[in-house]
Amino acid sequence: MDLFCLVFLTLLGACVGSFLNVVIYRLPRGESLVLPGSHCPHCGRPIRWYDNVPLISWLVLRGKCRDCRAAISPRYLLIEAVTAIAVGGLFALYFILDVRDGAGRFSQAWPMYAAHAALLCGLLVCTLVDIELWIVPLEVCWFVSAVGIAAATFRPHEWMPPVSAPAGAASIAAAAGLAISWMLLKFGVFRPSFVDADDRPQPAPPPPKPQPSRAAGKKSKKHKKPQDRPPAVAFTKAHGVNPRKEILLEVLYLLPALALAAGAWLLVAHVPAAGQAWGRLQEGAFGEHFGGFQAALFGYLVGGAWIWGIRIFGTLGFGKEAMGLGDVHILAAVGAVCGWVAPSIAFFLAPLFGLIWALHLLLSKRQRELPYGPWLALASVAVMIFYDGIVEFLAPLLSAGGLAPGGGAANVPY
Repeated sequence: MDLFCLVFLTLLGACVGSFLNVVIYRLPRGESLVLPGSHCPHCGRPIRWYDNVPLISWLVLRGKCRDCRAAISPRYLLIEAVTAIAVGGLFALYFILDVRDGAGRFSQAWPMYAAHAALLCGLLVCTLVDIELWIVPLEVCWFVSAVGIAAATFRPHEWMPPVSAPAGAASIAAAAGLAISWMLLKFGVFRPSFVDADDRPQPAPPPPKPQPSRAAGKKSKKHKKPQDRPPAVAFTKAHGVNPRKEILLEVLYLLPALALAAGAWLLVAHVPAAGQAWGRLQEGAFGEHFGGFQAALFGYLVGGAWIWGIRIFGTLGFGKEAMGLGDVHILAAVGAVCGWVAPSIAFFLAPLFGLIWALHLLLSKRQRELPYGPWLALASVAVMIFYDGIVEFLAPLLSAGGLAPGGGAANVPY
């Protein structure tokens, strides 16, 4: 049975990878994911169904269009292969190799697996788009978050860290506050931050002319022209805005959520009648599903809060935009799927991967910088797979904070 599931899910992953190719190319460009159907980007002719079989068709056609013989990038084959390995490999790691304790039987835990597989696919899309265009497709993050919350509600799994009654009430109230702010933004009551910023910084005074090299016969090194570099991703005053004032708009956006969350926490935690009434909602079969919903929603909010907090305080402190809102949605999606512990660990682990890459650039004298999203994605995948070992390593710290690792999750509700 395990072998059948492994083969089936690997083939399914290849098919998903074929669709991810469409998402990666079309979504950032504002194109429909459905219409028109798959077609050659060179001649525009529709791709026949037998030329659209994942992995096989590219190899049979030798990476060329059947009609115009134009080359088809091997990236399509690579993404299909990586997705197939990721989806099938995740099943093998969880249900065959038992890299994490408490996975259970696949017949019972498939909603959890589906959410984790969706997260892997979503992180792959966000990473590739972020590397190429320095943007994060928010629609992908929203979809993964919705899948994570739905899976936790439909079939709660012990890998999802539970939350206390006050934390659950606060998370629902915070979500309501964000919904209110979103509606106020849509109706023009709130103004989006950095909406008036220029895409590129305003021109600076011309640099002094380079002096001729003193060493005879040596050629001076070529430098990239400013217009050849990608647009800056962190807004500063050079972009025509005051970052500190702009970030206060985001603080204003968050105020309804913060106020409602604080009120709900105090009400449930310190008003006995309200606490008892909320506690009755956690009982029985309904309470089990409701608890899973609260845990996933709390994870979503905590994951996003880590990055958004750094973005706000970093911008206020340094006077330029710190982090990006796309990174907020990436870690929020991780929290919705894995609970609040995983994004909290990934938040501190991601800079380590970024530092390793920076050292590589320093030693190789290369200048290929990468956005922060890929490091968040890589750290999140590492936490997903090696969660038990990481939590065990951090057990003294978690215990000091009132948390105890166990059963694949922190078993003391937050």
